[in-house]
Amino acid sequence: MANAASPQDDRRVAGSSLLLTQLLKRPLLNPVNERLGRVEDVIVRIADTGHPRVTGLKASIGGRHLFVPEQLIARMSPDGVRLHGQTLHLGSFERRAGEVLLDQDVLDRRLIDVGTGRLVHASNLVLTADQDGWRLTGVDISPGGLLPRVLRRATPKPADILDWSRIQPFVGHVPTAGVLMPIGPFRRLHPAQIADLVEQASHEEGEEIINAVEADPELTADVFEELDPEHQVEFIQSRSDADAAAVLARMAPDDAADLLNELDQPRRRPVLDLIPTPQGQKLRALLQYHPSTAGGMMSPDFISVLSQTPLSEVLDRVRSADNVPSQLLSSIFVTDLDNRLVGTVGLADIVRGAPDVLVDRLPGLVRGGVRVDTDLPEVALRMTDFNLPAVGVIDDADRLVGAISVDDLLEVVVPDEWRRREEASSGG
Repeated sequence: MANAASPQDDRRVAGSSLLLTQLLKRPLLNPVNERLGRVEDVIVRIADTGHPRVTGLKASIGGRHLFVPEQLIARMSPDGVRLHGQTLHLGSFERRAGEVLLDQDVLDRRLIDVGTGRLVHASNLVLTADQDGWRLTGVDISPGGLLPRVLRRATPKPADILDWSRIQPFVGHVPTAGVLMPIGPFRRLHPAQIADLVEQASHEEGEEIINAVEADPELTADVFEELDPEHQVEFIQSRSDADAAAVLARMAPDDAADLLNELDQPRRRPVLDLIPTPQGQKLRALLQYHPSTAGGMMSPDFISVLSQTPLSEVLDRVRSADNVPSQLLSSIFVTDLDNRLVGTVGLADIVRGAPDVLVDRLPGLVRGGVRVDTDLPEVALRMTDFNLPAVGVIDDADRLVGAISVDDLLEVVVPDEWRRREEASSGG
């Protein structure tokens, strides 16, 4: 961290840095270094991108809280804040829309590190001077938050400082902030990382994350698919029937059916009736099967081709299959004219084959599938024995009605504690 500011007007000395705790409760001085009061808080506008600019201070003078605009600050250092000669406005401090108080609203709270997709604890905040004033440039995530603030004035280790540009604070608790958590930072994360953040956060923090990503309906659905069942229900229950239906309509049908089954019985039919017809029909078909059977696990979205289809046409089908989940694109299901399942062939075998070869002539074709009432152990055994990344599901007439990917299987058979991804919270 740079040396303390010079004794001159140093708010424009680029590179000078201070910790927030070095300013809190420090003296507020007039131009001849007479004490006027003390610094209570530092104000920024979090909506600013990159490094938010300090717009002023909240100060205590004569028992009153006043606003000190950034333009009146001549010098900030661990010794206190010295002002220019202008007269202070003596009206009581009132938070303006969009303003965030760093001590009251950010320090000692959890923040989102969008660089790694984890929650971090703000043990301290770093302010750095540039040619235009002071900016919030970093956050100290060391365990120092357990110490009294008066002891948190030593320079933290560089490894414990995160650049503020990779940080997204929670703002839902900020009164009259007028700021909503933006979706932009979350676009840098995988939906599974966002789901981890929601699961590790408090309910209020999780709602704030969900509300932010709702600006992108597809991303919202992806995040709900990644949430564990407990959190799926927690956040879908608080939404209206129409909003719940909108989320379910964009989820993979098998995941949506599982979540719909978790809703309270009185809500299932109203929500299902609000889902658009194509998706609703798929859900109704899946809901007739027990969740612990192949029918309850399967997805109705897959690629099937007739047995006499040339490999060139099969590849065209793969390229145009926008509605098929990526985990089910690696297996192609071969049927006869009556939609009875002939077998499964891997995409790699199709790519390696000559374009004019018929798909049912490939040596890698695995005959048969599993029935809708097959239990999970037998499904797992079938996929393991034949090294299948996906298996076809058939009804009593051997007609192909769905497919199960290895990802679908793992979600069910792997214990929750094993599926827990890297801890999203580093403390606090």
